[in-house]
Amino acid sequence: MTLRVLFLVNSLCVGGAEKHVVSLVNGLDATRHRLALTALKREEALLPQIAPHRLVDGLACLDVAQGLSWGAVRRLARQLDAQRTDVLVCTNMYALLYGWLARALSRRGPQVRLVEVFHSTLPESRKEARHMVLYRHLVRRADMLVFVCQAQADHWHVHGLRARQDVVIHNGIDTARFSDSWSPEDKRRLRAEQGFAETDLVVGLCGVMRPEKAHGDFLRALAQVVQEPETARKRQRVCGWLIGDGPLRATLERDIDALGLRERVRISGFVQDVRPLVAACDAMAITSTTETFSLAALEAMALGKPLLMTDVGGAREQVRHGHNGWLVPVGDVQAMAGALARWLDPAAREAMGQRAAAQVREHFELAGMVQGFERQFSALA
Repeated sequence: MTLRVLFLVNSLCVGGAEKHVVSLVNGLDATRHRLALTALKREEALLPQIAPHRLVDGLACLDVAQGLSWGAVRRLARQLDAQRTDVLVCTNMYALLYGWLARALSRRGPQVRLVEVFHSTLPESRKEARHMVLYRHLVRRADMLVFVCQAQADHWHVHGLRARQDVVIHNGIDTARFSDSWSPEDKRRLRAEQGFAETDLVVGLCGVMRPEKAHGDFLRALAQVVQEPETARKRQRVCGWLIGDGPLRATLERDIDALGLRERVRISGFVQDVRPLVAACDAMAITSTTETFSLAALEAMALGKPLLMTDVGGAREQVRHGHNGWLVPVGDVQAMAGALARWLDPAAREAMGQRAAAQVREHFELAGMVQGFERQFSALA
């Protein structure tokens, strides 16, 4: 039996939840699934990453400006009927609101199985927290709620968020795409272009420059390591590479100057393909105040990089402290600095990186995630 699956997303901007959808569209068995994708808003940065001919039932945009557009709801309901959708997969709660209303208006109604894939743990604002009161009622009426890690499921179950059926399907990545295929010369060249020497300890942080990513904590930790009069540090310069861009860039540039890090920290700006930059780093940091199950962490680990990661969301399901990286409390700059300093031992650092890559290949392959969704779709239909 061929299942008609429609993915509904807020947009195709660059983000973990959006990349998750692209991975599913590209990975689902095309002989068993007939796919369509609809975005509420017209942001299409990830559109080139969707494999040609995967969306047999088409790509659509509802051109929602903000809030709730009843015209967009009606257009989505007509799409469900015209495409005879079997499974409607909504990414995060805003899409679920539109999906639930459209299903209620469509002629197919209960024949459409409603799936919510939830990527958040802590609300990012008071407004979002208030909206969760409404969203809880919508989720209870969904046929399935998919959490992306166990810690997230445990958190929301305590807060009463449940659907008719709940499952955990861990995020996964294409480890073949995130394997380190860059030569030592490639890496030396990339580092030299930024003013990094081959002997420098270069720690990267890859993420959009927004408040919750806490780039400032990473910079303050780096400054502490630089200022410590330690023998090992004197033999090896410690540097940081901020891979990405975002609204806080100007603020972070001022922080870099204020901390005396101008000669040690570089900002890449927006990069279409971050893999060679991550590969050129010695280790990676994720210092966020909130994460659920970081794809950036999995990608860095697959490239053989040990992680310094704040202990939020599903971090403990990714990083084993002292084994393939370091876990530190949110905002604990002192602990971050201590972890960075321990990476001055190259043998220990490289062993951690090898264990990080093995962890991803064993537990978080894209194929495993896709198969998990295929099983659940078949069971629902």
